[in-house]
Amino acid sequence: MTEYRFRVVVSHQVNSEKEILDLADRLAAAGCDDGNLGGHDEGVEVVFDREAASRDEAMRSAVEQIEQCGLVVKRIELDREAIAA
Repeated sequence: MTEYRFRVVVSHQVNSEKEILDLADRLAAAGCDDGNLGGHDEGVEVVFDREAASRDEAMRSAVEQIEQCGLVVKRIELDREAIAA
């Protein structure tokens, strides 16, 4: 398996440290323990370093797990280096 790095932008605003921690716990419980939660102009983002058989599989599974938490995924972002690889 190969490790893929990508960001998932989620339409969700957090207003306190407790909300951030609660969201991180929900995401980890859904299987997103390989992602790091951070702020984004459009809500929050989860930066993944995910092992999978393909980049598509890695991104698809991350979106499914995020949506299990009742969140709305806006888009997936890749770094230029990830596209060239």
